[in-house]
Amino acid sequence: MSSLRGSAAVVGAGLAGLGEAPGFSALEILGLSVDAALEECGLGLGDVDGLFTASSFHSMPTVSVAEFLGIFPRFSDGSMIGGSSFVAQLQLAAMALDARLCEVALIAYGSNQRTAGGKLVSMTEPQPYERAYRLRYPIDAYALVAARHMHEFGTTRADLAAVAVAARDWAQLNPDAFRRDPLSLEDVLSARMVSDPLGVLDCCLVTDGGGAVVMVRAERARDFPRPPAYFLGGATELSHRSIAEMPDLTTTAAVRSGAAANVFCADGDLAATWHYDGFSGR
Repeated sequence: MSSLRGSAAVVGAGLAGLGEAPGFSALEILGLSVDAALEECGLGLGDVDGLFTASSFHSMPTVSVAEFLGIFPRFSDGSMIGGSSFVAQLQLAAMALDARLCEVALIAYGSNQRTAGGKLVSMTEPQPYERAYRLRYPIDAYALVAARHMHEFGTTRADLAAVAVAARDWAQLNPDAFRRDPLSLEDVLSARMVSDPLGVLDCCLVTDGGGAVVMVRAERARDFPRPPAYFLGGATELSHRSIAEMPDLTTTAAVRSGAAANVFCADGDLAATWHYDGFSGR
């Protein structure tokens, strides 16, 4: 796997519909982000022959997206592993490019969850050990993890609130952020409780938005208008679908996937990798 280090690069990226995009479907928002990504690198839809996407709205996302965009990819992947799907697909796209299964890989996602009334398919399969308790997903699962972390490590609500405050501080530096107003620890701690110990301001925002990136092999990367961002490493590991089946509530599979991704990094610096678990934490 280490041979993939630097073998591919992102040459275009695009965003669309951030925050609220009334009147647009999830596919339309995705399409706008794809247009932006292709425009940035000077390619067209006809150049795309590799498609990587996932969806909480469509059961066959690659087929739906290919049809909507009017493209005919010769390689595709629609694996859905939660919010980390598109990070994982960077590795899959690099593999497909390295194997000459495609020449231009497109990774894309779109959601109109906010303007669609907050509706999202988040738990379609019945969970026999949780269904009886009528859990509200995903916040009740996160709350269980947070409560266990507090018990095991002495974490406080203020410690958790500091995460939300830090996120808002970063958002204030981003002109595309949906919420940029100041947020204090007191704001978070005094907010309405949703699922103890997490209040409404501990929860992520419900927004619309879409994003897309275009990847090519490294040998072509310097031929594009923008400086390329080379793929240095990636890894995935799965551990559970149901919170009741999580082996350890305070340790996720991201610990092992992060260590595996680090193999790609020549200097062995874990800071060069991005740990992300789409279900249980970042």
